[in-house]
Amino acid sequence: MAEESRYPTYDVWDQHTEWDGHTKKIVGSRKTPQVAHQFFTKEEAFLLQTLVGVLVNEHRLEVLTFVTQHLDDSAASPIGESQRKVGVPPKKQLYRLGLAGVDAESHAMYGKGFMGAGPEEQQAVLQAVSKGQAKDPQAWAGVVPSDFFKQLLHDTVSAYYSHPLVWSDIGYGGPAYPRGYVRVEKGLTDPWEAKANGK
Repeated sequence: MAEESRYPTYDVWDQHTEWDGHTKKIVGSRKTPQVAHQFFTKEEAFLLQTLVGVLVNEHRLEVLTFVTQHLDDSAASPIGESQRKVGVPPKKQLYRLGLAGVDAESHAMYGKGFMGAGPEEQQAVLQAVSKGQAKDPQAWAGVVPSDFFKQLLHDTVSAYYSHPLVWSDIGYGGPAYPRGYVRVEKGLTDPWEAKANGK
């Protein structure tokens, strides 16, 4: 993360010996994600990883790889979507069209693909997409830009805040099973929880 953490010495993984085996396995797999894209092409995956980094202002490769892999797993899953707004294409189609649209939008605005654009240019492209202000309407013929942005942002943030490095950044103590949280009153923390600024 760009900003200095309030919990600079805290590492939630230090608590993994207190977790049950199933939890330990799940959280451990998030620390070392395997890049094996099932749905996105290699080019789409790199573009998606770049988009994710801009959205959450993140540069740590292990976090970006995990989020990208999570989004790929979700897109590849045969499990259907619970609800979808009328007129919004299915997630698989939405992502494919949206990624192509973002790259086309970057070309329309700056004459280069999104991954070749500078940080401020990338932010400007995403701002335009989020507001539905497409400069290349033909690239968005099958999807409303803001619909893609909302889905991407929702999925990205959900995955991002499930990574143990991010838990450490925000001082989240992680799963506490079977130990449990004991001091749940306002302002109190268990001895093993994060202390702001290491205090």
